[in-house]
Amino acid sequence: MGVASRVASNEGLPKRVKYMVEEETRDAPSPGAGIGAGRAEGEAAPGPRWWETPECVRRSGDVRPRREGCLPRELRIKLYNDVVALRRCGLTYGGIVEEVYRRYGVRISKSSISEWLHGIHSPYNGRRIPSLELLKPSEELAYVIGAVLGDGYAHMRRRIIKGYSDSIIGLEARDREFVEEFGRRLAKVLNRREIRPRYRRSSGRYVVEAKSKTLYELLRKPVDLDRLKPYVEHCERCVAAFIRGFADSEGCVDKKGRIHIYNTDLRLLTYIKELLRRLGIDSADPKLHTRRGTIKRDPRTGRQYVAKKDVYVIYVRARSNTNFYRYVGFTITRKQRRLEEYVKNKTTPPPTFFHPASLHTTLINNKS
Repeated sequence: MGVASRVASNEGLPKRVKYMVEEETRDAPSPGAGIGAGRAEGEAAPGPRWWETPECVRRSGDVRPRREGCLPRELRIKLYNDVVALRRCGLTYGGIVEEVYRRYGVRISKSSISEWLHGIHSPYNGRRIPSLELLKPSEELAYVIGAVLGDGYAHMRRRIIKGYSDSIIGLEARDREFVEEFGRRLAKVLNRREIRPRYRRSSGRYVVEAKSKTLYELLRKPVDLDRLKPYVEHCERCVAAFIRGFADSEGCVDKKGRIHIYNTDLRLLTYIKELLRRLGIDSADPKLHTRRGTIKRDPRTGRQYVAKKDVYVIYVRARSNTNFYRYVGFTITRKQRRLEEYVKNKTTPPPTFFHPASLHTTLINNKS
């Protein structure tokens, strides 16, 4: 039985939805009243009611199917925000009901308004970012995306604990300043207090984690670059922040000042090369660096391991190191210092996106 047929008998609908449907259909013209009955002359025919829209029908691909007759989360959040704003303007509950109906064609009950305003219920349901549609592009988000595509991770908790989010975004790295920067930017994206890193003795690394189902949906593997592009390519600063986060994870500067960026995803490195070009940074095409099955040695721990995937690398050409320093740079001190020394020996270091001219000049003078 479809939604429209169930509405006629109110069968299988929640009590609150039944009330809303009855309110909607109370003044509706009878089937025999004629096509134009109940409308003024020249008035357009009304569109489908909210319970007849495709969004209210259960989607086969949903992990947790939506109840039929329940408004979509995005619409409920818009209604919630409008209800709060209208109440602050001094409207009564009845006035809010009429204004919301005028804007959206949805008549919500006064009890729902009361529960929203008193904090008893909320359509956010504990999600700081309710959906990808409400996720706004920013430099912080672009940096988080870049870092997660590198050393970061987005995974589901294996054992789901009732009452807790099972979607985790995190980063584990040896450089504390990198993990702190990631935690600061991630906290800003989630609009929460700063996330402090903790030290994991078993691995000798610092860790930052946060729970966010929306970010997990965006960053889960396999990564969909087309889904990430609106957040990465929003503006030039977002592009620079994305590359900075990725370079902090996967980039390095050798003793001669050459910048290398590694990854196992050839398509992702090709995309990074294109973004570098947009910032005026010339780089070589991705090349195979390490074949799968090669035995490698960690220079820090001395442990040997076998490469599970092919590793590719792109090189930033020496003539573009200054532009890389100006527009991108590194958060990790040891990487930034090497690049700074190279640029300083070649020419006077210019101010960067991330350091104003006064602060930048002070840092250089102090090192001199």
